[in-house]
Amino acid sequence: MRQLRKLPLKHALKILAALLLILGIALATAGCGGPEEEDPVAPPHEEDPAAEPGEGGGGQEPVDYEALGVNELGEIMVLMYHEIGEPEDEWVRTPDNFRKDLQELYEAGFRAVSMNDVLDGRIDIPAGTTPVVLTFDDGRAGQFRYIEKDGELVIDPDCAVAILEEFYEAHPDFGLAATFYLFFSGTPFGQPNLVQEKLNYLVERGFEIGNHTNSHPNLRSLSREAAIKDIALMVKNTQEYLPGYQVRSLALPLGAFPDDMSHIIAGEYEGISYHNEGILLVGANPAPSPFSRSFIPAKIPRIRASEMKTDGVGLYEWLQVLQDNLERRYISDGDPATVVVPEELRELVNEEALRGKELITY
Repeated sequence: MRQLRKLPLKHALKILAALLLILGIALATAGCGGPEEEDPVAPPHEEDPAAEPGEGGGGQEPVDYEALGVNELGEIMVLMYHEIGEPEDEWVRTPDNFRKDLQELYEAGFRAVSMNDVLDGRIDIPAGTTPVVLTFDDGRAGQFRYIEKDGELVIDPDCAVAILEEFYEAHPDFGLAATFYLFFSGTPFGQPNLVQEKLNYLVERGFEIGNHTNSHPNLRSLSREAAIKDIALMVKNTQEYLPGYQVRSLALPLGAFPDDMSHIIAGEYEGISYHNEGILLVGANPAPSPFSRSFIPAKIPRIRASEMKTDGVGLYEWLQVLQDNLERRYISDGDPATVVVPEELRELVNEEALRGKELITY
């Protein structure tokens, strides 16, 4: 090998390469059973064309639908919050109690999804878990507040946005999702000089903005023309802050709605059009699955996230019901491209809502 250094570099490299090739061939054949033995390199993995979804096809771990109780026709809790602050009241949840709510939901197997995820039937959570939708009405200060600390503005650690982000950092598998239903006759979240910054922040973090009308009127007693104007103006004001933003759902102020919902669902005022793909009630019970024939996008019930004056139909009452009756819960198969339901529920599936997803029964 020392003599190689006396050769021109290009010749030395050629000789070295030849030696390495000879050495490699010798090692490959030594102790391998001779030249007649088959190539020891395994062929590329081929998926078993007969493998059924949920049974290990595609290299994924098999999902035992029956053991997990998978039922994507089950019910979904859409929780309704208002203020996060002190003291605890019928429409106020303290920061510590809101933290408790998130922890209780997490430990009970719930995972956060957005309202738009439900409307799209795009529920992407781990197998065996249940979606929950967090909604906040009115744009109150305790939902999103900045405070001054060491001469700088920071998000108040006791506001809803900070609590959600803190919980997500500790439990990434819970998800980070919520929809804020705003009206603009007041200042969304208070702090008028920070509205733009707050709305930008929410959208950048993946939170959603929903319609709560512009002035929070009783839509049942409002004329058709006045209702259309009020709903459209909320869209206009949102897009002045967030150009091109699509507001897709409406939370009914006071839970009130007229007999004819057509103009609440869609309308136009002075060139501003809207289409509310989902309309949320005040309600008192979980919502049907978006894949169920019972799901009515224009009347989606919500559950009050409160422990006061709930008349037995608040968050913790329903949490207990769904814990005691797992067959009622929407339980995911872990694959957003499929919809899995027990065979006996097959006839309750709204096939139009599948939107190309594969329906699997077991």
